[in-house]
Amino acid sequence: MGRIAPAPLADAPAQGHLSPVRDIRKIVDAGIDRRTVLAGAGGALLAALARPAVSLAATPGADAADVGRIEDYLNGIRTLKARFVQTASTGSYAEGMVYIQRPGRMRLDYAPPAELQIYADGTWLIMVDEGLREVNQLPLSATPASVLVADEVRLGGKIAVTRIERGAQTLRVHLTQAEEPEAGTLILTFADAPLALRQWSVIDAQGVTTRVALLDAEFNGDIPRRVLTYVPPDWSMGFDNQ
Repeated sequence: MGRIAPAPLADAPAQGHLSPVRDIRKIVDAGIDRRTVLAGAGGALLAALARPAVSLAATPGADAADVGRIEDYLNGIRTLKARFVQTASTGSYAEGMVYIQRPGRMRLDYAPPAELQIYADGTWLIMVDEGLREVNQLPLSATPASVLVADEVRLGGKIAVTRIERGAQTLRVHLTQAEEPEAGTLILTFADAPLALRQWSVIDAQGVTTRVALLDAEFNGDIPRRVLTYVPPDWSMGFDNQ
């Protein structure tokens, strides 16, 4: 089981900022559709910032080599358990636990005062908002979050690589779905040498940047099946909130 130290957070907000539930309510009230809200919660507000897809064949050799390293690394992760801190350029702040089991399974459990849980069950991305008593879902394959739980990660085909950024000790790759770039742009940030996933981010159509930084991450350990199993809440029975 591997562990990485907490990654430094950029633009960390002061205490007392809005919870993700209240921010999501603002987004809905502003008229953004449920796909934006759900993809955002599951993949850190995975909304659309459409960019022209750059095919892997057209990238420089160094880019292709780094993409290959990233593929190998992600395909080596079967499970992930970590605390997370979610920040946004709007000033919002939230934290909680994230669990991933490839293929297909994910759970984000937001800590109070948020009353939000996100599940991926291999087919659907599901948001359970206890505060609003709403359950909503959309196809997992329609969101960039699907990259994180894919059975086999292959970048440069259906998942388009739009940019690679290198820092002194970091590597970032920008990804979109080639056939549906409006579903969102996912940015994966890695520590380099050795490669280690530290953060995923998105910039939405309104220019809002949201980051989910991983803390005390544990890779390839056991995660009880019940943790990743979505069970509809009692209050949702008999209601169609989709």
